[in-house]
Amino acid sequence: MEIRINEKPKLYEVGNLWQKKVYQHMALFLYKKNVKNFGQSFAGTQYKHLLTEKESEKNFINDDIYRATIERFNNHKAGDLHRILTNTAASQTYCFNLFIYLKQDSSLADKLFSNLLGKEIKVKHLEPEFTPNQCDKISGFERKDDESIGDQNGNMGTDADIAIFYTYDNNKKGVLLIEFKFIEHEFSVCTSFKNKEKIKLSCKSETFYIDLIDKKVEKKDYSCGYKKYFNWRLTQKSEVISNNKVKLSSSCPFRLGLNQLWRNMLLAEQVSNARSCDEFSFWVLSPRANDKYLWEEGKIEKQFREILTEKGNNNFQKFHFETIFDNLKAIVIEENDKNWLNELELKYRIE
Repeated sequence: MEIRINEKPKLYEVGNLWQKKVYQHMALFLYKKNVKNFGQSFAGTQYKHLLTEKESEKNFINDDIYRATIERFNNHKAGDLHRILTNTAASQTYCFNLFIYLKQDSSLADKLFSNLLGKEIKVKHLEPEFTPNQCDKISGFERKDDESIGDQNGNMGTDADIAIFYTYDNNKKGVLLIEFKFIEHEFSVCTSFKNKEKIKLSCKSETFYIDLIDKKVEKKDYSCGYKKYFNWRLTQKSEVISNNKVKLSSSCPFRLGLNQLWRNMLLAEQVSNARSCDEFSFWVLSPRANDKYLWEEGKIEKQFREILTEKGNNNFQKFHFETIFDNLKAIVIEENDKNWLNELELKYRIE
């Protein structure tokens, strides 16, 4: 991108109070890093939380994480490279700064996830930007079946920000999928409900299941787009989502904020089954200060738990970044780990 030399960089002030706080924090972060030239938006405006690609290393805690990020994008479906390099407020950059380091330090990963899971585990593989059916080199976790939920198409489809494959109790196998949110104000919503006016009344009706899910569809006429995939079939046989509770809902529970949680929970169960795991979990990591927006002050979590089975409620967890930091502080010993954690907190611990 061409920089407008005579234009003064601006503080980005769009969004909710939490988002604005993050942009302010990141502007100060770059100021302390002595950044003089700033990146610009697609509209051509320079903002104080954006880096140029030339200085994008400053968006990462260390050079190893920066190089591993570039490598990931060179060999994988991984998202918007320009954004992860230049936007200090990008969730994906935060995610990589945390988890690529843990991927490179397996003993620290073992300690952290043993604490969080409440038992001793051994991390066998940590996969950033996990894509179903594309991770086939983990000894002991060989895939015996399709592990997607049927929606993979090019760069589209339900993935997980992080997948962690681990062993416990004399080589029992577990898989944990993690969704990572930083400044996002909501979870992904249903595209059918969002884009198809003719089905909105049905989606909001207590007869939604009869009208849209049980109803046989003619070829190429999918009122509910998720009938094209495995979502509803997997929900019917799921051990973690109660299909009966879904059917008895006063409207489709997956038309708004529960949509992404539904898809990721199904994916975790599907990955576990395809790889013959003994247990699985789905977690969401997010900052405490974003609860008001992302979780709508607890409403989203409450609604999701209401349609889960007992097993589903045990397998689904919401963690705050602050909890991760506190756990790491209690276990880091090596000087390199302490330096990494200190830099991570300086950049991302925003109270």
